[in-house]
Amino acid sequence: MFKKLNKMKIGARLKKSFRQIIIVFGVLSALVVLVMLYTINNYGTILDNYAYPQGDIAMAMNESAEVRAASRGIVGYDSDALIESMKEQHDQAIDSFEAYLEKIRPTMITKQGIACMDAIDKAWAAYKEVDAKVIEVGATTDTEQSLKAQQMMTDEAAPKYQALDDALQKLMDLNISLGNAERAQLRFVMIVALTIIIAVIVAATIYSNNLSIAISKSIDNPLNELKDRFITFAEGDIDSPLPSVESEDEIKELVQGVSAMSDRIRVIIKDSGRYHYRLLNEMSDGNFAVDTDCEE
Repeated sequence: MFKKLNKMKIGARLKKSFRQIIIVFGVLSALVVLVMLYTINNYGTILDNYAYPQGDIAMAMNESAEVRAASRGIVGYDSDALIESMKEQHDQAIDSFEAYLEKIRPTMITKQGIACMDAIDKAWAAYKEVDAKVIEVGATTDTEQSLKAQQMMTDEAAPKYQALDDALQKLMDLNISLGNAERAQLRFVMIVALTIIIAVIVAATIYSNNLSIAISKSIDNPLNELKDRFITFAEGDIDSPLPSVESEDEIKELVQGVSAMSDRIRVIIKDSGRYHYRLLNEMSDGNFAVDTDCEE
């Protein structure tokens, strides 16, 4: 590619080189932006599907415990006012628990998550059915009925509640596990992306450096050789050849022009013996393009 640059004029060569450098660093910038967008998008997904739902699951577990505690209060108190107060807390806890379930449900996008939600729905329905029976029996100041309801809570409601709590805990564990896996995958992608970016930066730097060196040499070297030859030319050496220039640019045109001038001077010097006065007169009049009859 560097050889192709030598076939261009200096201005075109510099413009093309700068364009290539701009393109390289433009691609690098685009790569950095894509990595940033990917990271932001996936980090948001992790927060939405794993981090935030963990808090909602914990709140749902807390509300389920509130439902159970309110049920105990309903069947345990011997005051109608207290029983009514606990019923209100009980109903509020149920509404809050079910609201959290509906908030969690859309975030369960994996098969395991959907299966856990199905298990929670079944466990909740089973517990809610027994809980309603317990309250129906024990929401009274009658001691006998209260004791019967308390026994139902121990024999029937407790296992159902434990199944519900286990299902919620399983969902929490699954969510934590999947979240950790997603974070690990994102971390791996970031490491790979950063490695690629660093490699591209190094490659772009090396390429830009080599390109600048090649262009500098293609201009500096022939100019320095030409400068040295001009010095000897000024000292009277018109026979030594001019430096060879491989590039197809202004420097080569300059060398060709100087070479033609050197050839003409040699011819004029050879011819000066026969046409001494005519040549000097022409040159004194400012005609340095005076021709000669001498064969080159």
